[in-house]
Formats: sequence, C-alpha cells, structure tokens
Amino acid sequence: METFSLTPRNTYIRKIFSLLNNENLLFILGVRRSGKSCIAKQLEKELRKKFVSDEFIFRFNFETVNSVRITAEKLIALFDENYKPERQHFIILDEITHVVDWENAINYFSKHKNCKLILFSSHKRIISKKLNAVINNQYDIIHALPLSLPEFIEFQECHEITDKDTPLKDKLYCRFKQRTYNIDEIYKYYITYGGLPVMKPEYMDLERAHVVTDGSYSAVVTHDILEIGSCNGISAITDPVLLRCVITIMAKSIGDNISANGIAKQTEEYLKRSSSTKTIESYIRALMNAHLFYIAERFDIRTGQKLKTLAKYYIVDVGFHNYITGILVEDENRILENKVFFELMRRGYTVYNGKLGRDEINLIAIDGNYRVYVQVTNDLNEQNMDTILGPLRKIRDNHPKLVIAFDQETVTTDDGIIIMNALEFLMGRSRDRQQ
Repeated sequence: METFSLTPRNTYIRKIFSLLNNENLLFILGVRRSGKSCIAKQLEKELRKKFVSDEFIFRFNFETVNSVRITAEKLIALFDENYKPERQHFIILDEITHVVDWENAINYFSKHKNCKLILFSSHKRIISKKLNAVINNQYDIIHALPLSLPEFIEFQECHEITDKDTPLKDKLYCRFKQRTYNIDEIYKYYITYGGLPVMKPEYMDLERAHVVTDGSYSAVVTHDILEIGSCNGISAITDPVLLRCVITIMAKSIGDNISANGIAKQTEEYLKRSSSTKTIESYIRALMNAHLFYIAERFDIRTGQKLKTLAKYYIVDVGFHNYITGILVEDENRILENKVFFELMRRGYTVYNGKLGRDEINLIAIDGNYRVYVQVTNDLNEQNMDTILGPLRKIRDNHPKLVIAFDQETVTTDDGIIIMNALEFLMGRSRDRQQ
C-alpha cells in the first residue's frame, strides 16, 4: 500500500510533460520522502486525463510489498503482452533498482520508439552505465526537491486573505481558519520544520516534527546510504559512526568552502581516530548519491573553468539540518544561501560557487551560455554593502548580477546590480532572467 498522500506538485508535472515528446529516458531523482511517489501518481492521473483511450499507461512502485516477486523477465513478458505497435506507451517505474537485472528490462523497453520511460529513484545508481540510454547520453534528469516556499504555503493550508495586488510584505494568510500569519512568520515555520511533504499540517509542533524528521533521516541513511553505499563500483559505507560525523560536519558547514581533507581532519578531532581522505571522499559521494547533499563546485570566473579544489555542499532540506546539528535556525545567513541554491536549481540552473581572484561570489547560476551572479546575505546594510557588492562590480561581463537579502525593497543600483528581497525571490519572482 502506498502511504503518501497526493500533494499536487504541478511544477514537476509541467517539467515532465515538456520532455514527453522526445525519445530520451527520463529520470526523476530526489531524496527519499521528497514526494516522488506522489509525483508519479499525479503524473499517471494527468496522463490518463489527457490521453483517454489510445495510449497505454502503466505505473508500478517497486517498494510495495508485492514487488519482491517481480523479475526483469516478468516485466518484459508483461510488456510484450500489452505492447501495441500503433499505440504510444508511457511506463512509469518507481524504484525499479529493487528488481534484479533491472537494466535488461529498461534496455528492452527502450528499443521501442513509441515507449516513453519515466524512472523515479531516490538513488543515483539508477543512472547505470549498463543502460544504453546512459551510454549514448540519451537521457534527461529532473531533480525532485522538497517543497518550495509557495508549495509549503499551499501544503500547510495557508490561504491568502488579502488582495492579490497586496505587496508581499503586507500579505496575510489564514491557516485552519484560526489566526493569521504574514510572510515573515510563515518563512520562520518553513526554515524551522523544513519542506518535506511528509511533514503534514498537523505535525507542526517541534516534538512531532522531530519524530517525522527522524524517520525520514533514518530511512535515507539506512536504505540509500548504508544498505546501498556508493554506486558505480565504489566501496560501500561500513562505519555508521564516521558517517554520522561526516554528515554533521557537512550540515554545519553549508555555505562554506570545504574539502574531503578538511573534513578528515575534523573527524579525527571528534572521533580521536584518523580516516583517509579517500575514505571521506567515498562517504561524501554516498551522501550525494542519496541526494542528502548537493554540490556547488568552484568556478573560476576569469578562466571560465571548474576548479577541483574546495566546494560548497548544501543540505537538501533545512529540517534535516536542524535535526542533525541540533541548531534551530541559529545562522539564518547559511539557511538563506541554502534556500537560494535550491531555488536556482528549481529554475533549471546548474549552480556553482564563484571565484574571482581572492574574492568569492556566493553562487553562479548557469544555463547554457546564460549565467547570473548571485550574492546572498541575511542583512544588507551600510557596513557590509561594499563587501557584498564589491566582488560583483569587478566582474567584467554583462550577465545579470543579483544580491538577495531580507528587509530590502527590490531595486537596481546605478551600475545595474539588482538588489532583491529574499522572500520575493523565494516566492518565485524572477529577476534572474532580466538582462
């Protein structure tokens, strides 16, 4: 039995529909409990609504209790029984990596031009080098992330009670027909409890939220890290104590440039025993394979090259950060940068950390030949204005330059730098695409 309630994730449905007409294999990847199964269920519903009779639509969740008896051979036989050359086929498979020799089934389905395969997974091992589509680079990826701020408002049943034209800072929302909240108060909830869809409205107190987050975190660590380890032949994760230490260090370091060597030194200090840099690298890789952390590699603005030294890592949900570190939103600057990183990902960018000589640009969002430079600060004031804007002014190209900060009116400086209110940005207002 599927236990997820169906929470509409229309942004992802639109992204999936935009890719249905090509022949590529489509991967929907995201951390466990981020709502992928709900997206799969909603996708099936939307496909059946659009295609009434001529298409074959099949969805199966391989984490259900009956999936243990499914084999690749049975899947192929089921496909052959239902395949019609004149029909379009949509096959939605959730966590198919539980099936032995699952790659054989996917390769078989992919041979049929009128078969669109959409694979959902909580682990990057789904992008297997045994898949012909991966070998030939004929695949697309959509990252399924926890709730954005607008999704969080909708999911928590906060209904706007002010006019649509009301400025964001003055908007009021009513929840459960009780008291009203402004956007600042809702944001505080958002960064306290996190955006996992399993965090239902009735769980919005710290004790119950802790229990829910504990279960989600344990599921990720148990199923997608300890049981699976690293993918593509890399050694498995065998030391839970070291793993917890690495996770804690990375969670406390969001927004900092860190390296495996630096993490190894910190684990030695905490655990009073050494671990090799190679071991720490495999643990970091396992955390990213399970989508618990995402990387922003360093990017040299002057040379246009990615750098191999140092990187920033961002945790997929701030609820995990608070649970792991025991810090309840102590450093809102880190939390805001973390949120901005994932909002840029939602908008289709590949996100890097920028280096300009000795200066740093917090984030560089790149989409093809287009890029936007982003500085993030919780508080922009006269004392730090030059520190924040100075590096942006040294960049000699014409791509947009954006500062995201709280308690700011959205304005453009005389030299073209956009200063944007953080909540407006997180609510989906787009100034990153303006030249």
